[in-house]
Amino acid sequence: MRIINLVLLWMAVCFSAQVAAQPAGYPERPLRLVVPFAAGGNVDIVARVVAQALAERIKQNVVVENRAGANAIIGAESVARAPADGYTLLFGTAETHAINPHIYAKLSYDPLKDFTTVGIVDEFPFSLVVSPKLPVDDLKGFIEHAKKNQGKLNFASWGVGSTSQIAFEQLKQMAGLNMVHVPFNGAAPAITAVSAGDVEAFIVPLSVAAPQAASGRVKLLAVTSAKRDGSAPNLRTATEQGLALVIGGWHVIAAPKGTSPDVVAYLNRELNAVLGQPALQEQLAKRGVRPVSSSVQQAQQMIESEWQRWGSVAKKAGIRAD
Repeated sequence: MRIINLVLLWMAVCFSAQVAAQPAGYPERPLRLVVPFAAGGNVDIVARVVAQALAERIKQNVVVENRAGANAIIGAESVARAPADGYTLLFGTAETHAINPHIYAKLSYDPLKDFTTVGIVDEFPFSLVVSPKLPVDDLKGFIEHAKKNQGKLNFASWGVGSTSQIAFEQLKQMAGLNMVHVPFNGAAPAITAVSAGDVEAFIVPLSVAAPQAASGRVKLLAVTSAKRDGSAPNLRTATEQGLALVIGGWHVIAAPKGTSPDVVAYLNRELNAVLGQPALQEQLAKRGVRPVSSSVQQAQQMIESEWQRWGSVAKKAGIRAD
C-alpha cells in the first residue's frame, strides 16, 4: 500500500505540474505569428517551419502573417501595439530588436520595453564573400587589398540598417578599412552584383553564400562564427585568419509586454519541445540555421546583449536610417 500511495502521489504531482504549465483556457483560438519580412525569404520560410511544428504541438493553428517594410519596423510595431493576450507573436530578428533602436531617431516601439521575449528560435553564421574578379583568396589578402585601395572598394548589403550592413561595418572597424556601402533591396540582387564585379564584397548568411561559391559565382573567404561550421568544415573562421570577428544572425519569438508570465512560460516550453524534434532540426538545417533552446530569462539576456553589441557598431559607423 505504501508503494501504491507513493505512485499515486507521484502521478498527482506530475498532473499538477502539467496543469500549471498549461494556462487555463489557452490557447482556445489560432495564434498569429507576425513575420516582419516578405513572404518567400529565408526568415519567412524558417518561421513557417517553426509555426507548423508549434501548431501540431499545441493543437491549435499558428497563422503566419507577413508584414514587411521599413527594415522590419511595420511588423514589429504591429505586435508591440497588439493585445497582450498571447495570441499575437513576433518572429523577431536583430533588425527588430537590436539595430533599429540605434538607427531610427523616432522609432515607434522600444524592443526592451514593449516586448517580452518568449524564447530563442535559432542562430546562424555569416560569411564574407567577394567578387571572383578580386585578386584575393583569403581574409588576410582581402584586408591587405582593401587597405591599398582605401575608399575605392564597395561592399553590398540587403538594405540600410540591415544585419549585413552592420556586420560589414564591424569588419571595417576591426580591420581599419574604408569602403563604400551600396545597399540593395534584398540579398539576391546584392550577391548578383558581387558576382558581376559591380560590388567587391558582401557579408551574407553562410547558407546563401555556400551554393554561390560552389558554382564559382563568388569567392567565399571566411565564416564569422566562433568555430568552423559543420556545413562547410574546410572554410576557416575569420578568427583563425587573424581577425576576431564573431558575429551571426538569430531569430526569436516575442510577445507584447504585459503578456501573462504563465502564457509566456507555456509558449517557451512548447517552443523548446518542438526545437528538440529531430525532424524539425533537419528541416532548419536545410535552411542554414541551428535551433537553440533557451529559458525566457536566457532569451531576454541575449536580446539585451545583442542590443548593446549591434548598437555600438551602428553608432560608431554613424548609420542613420531616418
